[in-house]
Amino acid sequence: MTTRHVAVFMFPGYGHVNPTLEISRCLIALGHRVTYVLDEKFAAQVTAIGAEVVSYTSQRSRLGEGTMTGEDIGALGLTFLRESMDVILPRALEAFEDDVPELVLYDLESFFSARTAAGRWGSATVQLFPYVAANEHYALSLEVFDGVSESLQKCLDLITEHLAAEDTGPETAATFLANFDSRNVVLLPKSFQPLGETFDDRYTFTGHSLPADRPGTGSWQHPSGEGPVALITLGTEVNDRPDFFTDCVEAFDGSDWHLVMAVGPGNLPACRAAARGAAGVEMHEWLAFNTVLPHASAVVCHAGISTMLEAISFGKPLVVITYTPEDRVNGRRTEELGLGVALSGHELTPERLREAVETVAHSAHIRRQVARTRTEMLAAGGPARAARLIDGWLGEMAPGGPAAVPAVAFQEAGA
Repeated sequence: MTTRHVAVFMFPGYGHVNPTLEISRCLIALGHRVTYVLDEKFAAQVTAIGAEVVSYTSQRSRLGEGTMTGEDIGALGLTFLRESMDVILPRALEAFEDDVPELVLYDLESFFSARTAAGRWGSATVQLFPYVAANEHYALSLEVFDGVSESLQKCLDLITEHLAAEDTGPETAATFLANFDSRNVVLLPKSFQPLGETFDDRYTFTGHSLPADRPGTGSWQHPSGEGPVALITLGTEVNDRPDFFTDCVEAFDGSDWHLVMAVGPGNLPACRAAARGAAGVEMHEWLAFNTVLPHASAVVCHAGISTMLEAISFGKPLVVITYTPEDRVNGRRTEELGLGVALSGHELTPERLREAVETVAHSAHIRRQVARTRTEMLAAGGPARAARLIDGWLGEMAPGGPAAVPAVAFQEAGA
């Protein structure tokens, strides 16, 4: 076996980084070296699986409160692009100067630093999608961004200036901006993908990103030993919403439901104050969902793919709370597949929430659809299959470097 060096460029968000960790762990078990280029706050998670880290300090902000528009997301994208140009790319080029990776794994948000570095190194590339993928027929950006926003235009201007300085021709510039690669690994079941029938063999849907062994599964204990359980979370990006957690408490006040809430770091005092000591409610800044999920009758969550798939892996129906344009895409797909109910976070009331939870918890149709999707996602192979694919691509390379697998010829998306 030939040991290869794999570099991983990922957007510094839990929903982007966490889905890659088990893939990287499997690659390391197969004998390869893995180095992440990543915000220092994720360093401990990465080194825990045996990977190395080239770290930087990201200045990016979270999505936050209120109504999130395409322009808001575009502004965050502009901030990260500037960080990629000014911080991430120079840091990577310096760190890998004498240790060039044969392969670069990256997500769409990291395309600038990953593709620029891979081009200079002559490294092969694989794009990872920890969310719905893009091709010539479907692009999430078309649903997130309503036309060309001011921030998106600034992004395009910055990239155009960069490509001009690199003396890049028009055709190469167009392919540099593509939404996808010639090798793409999508970390969700294909049935969840909008227009999934249009995705060809350039895409491998591996179903999920969950490790085979999840320590502590089912270890949570019901305080009263009876009554249905709802796991409630808004993830890591949009959880600064004590009113949401208050609505949850009010929705089930006086019922036999027990609520397990993960409210996010720093939010515990405000959320506990809002709950006013209500019975049948326990709050945590964070907890491992697999400890609770075997006991849950329903999962109320933001529309993050990782949380949704973890719930489905335990056969649990969803109530998806949407705040952003991407959330609405995932919420719509949840309802189309019969996996649960989607509710707008901006129009949420305790009554609507209670009705939705009761509906998904008692629907035989939803249980069947969740079971069907669970079977599909587990059968797709998960991180082990993704790692074996990547290992196979690495094995095709010549002993001296990646010349046998040339840098990818990007294709322009219809977006």
